[in-house]
Order: sequence, then C-alpha cells, then structure tokens
Amino acid sequence: MSETGVGTEAPDVLRKRMVANLRARGAIASDEVADAFLTVPRHLFAPEVSATEVYAASEAVFIKYDSRGKPVSSISAPWLQARMLEAAGVAPGMRVLEVGSGGCNAALLAELVGEEGSVTSVDIDPDITARARTFLGEAGYSQVQVQQADGAQPLPGAPEGGFDRIIVTVGAADLVPAWVDQLAADGRLVVPLRFRGLSRTIAFAREEDHLRSDTLIRSGFVSIQGGSAHAPRSVRLAGRDVRLVVDENQEADADALVEAFAGPRHERWTGVELGEQEGLLPRLEVWLAGAVAPYGRLRATQEAAERGLIGWVLERGMPAAWDHGSLAYLTLRSAPHADSGRYELGIISHGPDREQLASRLSDAVVRFDREARNEGEPVVRAHRRDNDKVLHGVTVDKPSTRLTIA
Repeated sequence: MSETGVGTEAPDVLRKRMVANLRARGAIASDEVADAFLTVPRHLFAPEVSATEVYAASEAVFIKYDSRGKPVSSISAPWLQARMLEAAGVAPGMRVLEVGSGGCNAALLAELVGEEGSVTSVDIDPDITARARTFLGEAGYSQVQVQQADGAQPLPGAPEGGFDRIIVTVGAADLVPAWVDQLAADGRLVVPLRFRGLSRTIAFAREEDHLRSDTLIRSGFVSIQGGSAHAPRSVRLAGRDVRLVVDENQEADADALVEAFAGPRHERWTGVELGEQEGLLPRLEVWLAGAVAPYGRLRATQEAAERGLIGWVLERGMPAAWDHGSLAYLTLRSAPHADSGRYELGIISHGPDREQLASRLSDAVVRFDREARNEGEPVVRAHRRDNDKVLHGVTVDKPSTRLTIA
C-alpha cells in the first residue's frame, strides 16, 4: 500500500515529528526504539482515521466496540507503546510473545528483534487477528505469527526455554500461570495489571522464586477477554454520582457504606503537600495499596462535586479505605500559605468510626512522606498463590498470584 496521498502531510514527515515529540517527553530513550517508530507505517494499522490523527494521538485509537458501545480493541497511544518497549528491553534475536493483537505493536517488535528473532501475536477475537494479519502483510511484516487463541492459556508450540519477552497489551486482572511458565529464566514480562482499583503497566523480571517489578507506568487498556477476565465490584454510594471500586473480592458492606456516606463527614488535613508537575500522587496511590487494607478507589462525577457530595476528587478517582460501616478517601485543597500550584493532601471520612479511620489513612500518607517520598517507584512482587512462603505486610490476592508492595 502506498504511503502517498494520506492526509495533508506525508506519513514519513508525521513519523519524524512523532518520534521527536516522544524523545522530548522521554517516552523514547534508545536509538533502537526510535528507529522502529521511524520505520513502521503506523497509519496502515488504523485506516479508519487520518494519518495525522494516528501519528499525533495522545490516547489510544479504538478499532472495535462491543454491542454496548464499549471498546474491546485498540491501538495504544504512541507514548505508551514506546515506554512499554523501552521497559521490555527487546533486542535482536529475541523470541517475543504479544498478548492482544492490533498489528502495529507487533510490527514495532518485529523491527526490534530483527531477522533472527521471532514475534508471535495472539488474540481471542477472530476479527482482530484477521485484521492484524492483513495489515501486517500490507505493511511488510508477514513474518509475524498471528494466532487466534486465549492469551491467558499456554500457547502450543511455545519455544523451548520460554519466550525472552512477553508483552501484554490488554488490561489484566491477574498474572496468569501461562505467562510466568512460558517466560524464559532471564525474561521480562510487561503487563497492564489492575490491583486495588489501580491500573499500572508493570515490567517484571525474575527474582529467586517470584517476579519483581522495576518499572511502573500509569496507563489504561481495554480489558482482557476470556476465562481470566474479572471485573471489580462497584458500590454505589450516591446513585451513579459516587461509587467505590472494590477489587480482589475484598469485603465491603454496601448497605452500611451507603448509610455512612449519607451521614456527617469529617475532614483531616495531613500537612503533606505536592506540586502540579511533581508526579507524587501516582506513586503514593501504589504505595498505599501495600500499606492499607481494605483499599480501593472512590470515583465521582462532576455533578457530585457541584452538589457538594464529595471533596476535591480527581477525574480518575482517589484512594479510599473502609472498615465495616465507615469510609475514608483522599482529597486535595490548595495548600495554605503557599504559592499557586501547590496542594495539600487530606482525608474525608464518613461513618461511626470516621475519625479513627481518617487518622489511620492520614498516618499512612504521612509515613509515605517521611519514609518513601524520595525513594523512587514502589516495588511490586508477584508470588504464586500456592507458594507457602511467609509474606510480610499487606498482600493483594489474585486468582493465581499474590502481590506485595514495598
């Protein structure tokens, strides 16, 4: 397929601009990943939209929706693809498994592994695999093996010794055994994992008898389909306007929490401040998931804020904790006696034990500020559920994996 006559600017010009922007924002750090992005004709994998939109996209380009209008497949935003590839550390000659086929990412992987390597891309949806196979052929990457299969199940014909890299491009609720079992001894697994209501793309490497993270990327993906799919529970605290997201089957008495939320609220301010560009809140959210239990996420509409139902809650939600019939969540306010662009973290709580619960969550925030604020990303470790090793601290139980966060 010719690259001429697509949009108002030539695709090669758009690609160069995209790579320059990705380098400037730090998403691309290596020449190898830059060369892959400069080579792959990204627009061929999303003919539904203009080339200008494909190369400039700051979010995913959705390519299929279900009967309810919910997206079930997409081409990830360039910055996210770049960061995942950098975290994976794909090198020439490697054997790579991609779970979730859009075609474009598989082409980037093919560039990185070169002629001596191999890329296998699987998806449970036959429409998606047919589409990926067609577009990969048109773009010159017919060497990519595209298979229709449940990517959470063992892949027949996996290479002896496992895949050097496994990259999952759909949101997962668990680290399924197939990925761990088919990962080479020195391999790396990059997976968008949901835990405690959070979504983070995590790069794991083996450490003794478990996996240890070394990269966490805040991101969102369409959810995995098939037998490993698992949706969190939502407790509606005020109709559709305010809800508590409860993951991993944590106990939550919906009736008691609804009653608590309708009652008086208590505010407690921590004295912990953050700046607009500091990037502190995403790290705090993950750290709290390993320090507080039960733990989830409070989400609210703009209407809820306008009606005064909640404190200042960001659009993507805020960390929340609960205990029997009481509930507490993080909130923000402009920092007192500080320049604009500084904010103070606080706690709003409801229920009979609201003051004690607010104090417990506040103490955790202060402890993070004192002990972990300047220590970089939290570390997520993944152990098999059947491992009888004693684990310390808060654990997050998935169907086949037990997570700890430090």
